[in-house]
Amino acid sequence: MTTLIAFHEVEDGERWAKAWRKGPGSRQEMAAEFGVTAVRTFRDPENPNSTGLLWEVSDMAKLQAFMESEEAQKAMAEDGLKVETLRMLVEFTP
Repeated sequence: MTTLIAFHEVEDGERWAKAWRKGPGSRQEMAAEFGVTAVRTFRDPENPNSTGLLWEVSDMAKLQAFMESEEAQKAMAEDGLKVETLRMLVEFTP
């Protein structure tokens, strides 16, 4: 299991947050399809368009393949994610 932090800017923090609320068709449901077993969402209280995710990922190769897919690109566009601001950090043990 790999823990990953992703952070990025979005056009509308509320629209982004709504997409990640649990339920049918949510981004949490989509993430489960590519090996994410847990998702926690974050927003900067001073700038709600600055957002982040904490993921527990069971298969990093599957995640990488998904991130390069048209489905991922479409989802990020729908959520207003500013792709050029996306940064990911993967937990490691020194």
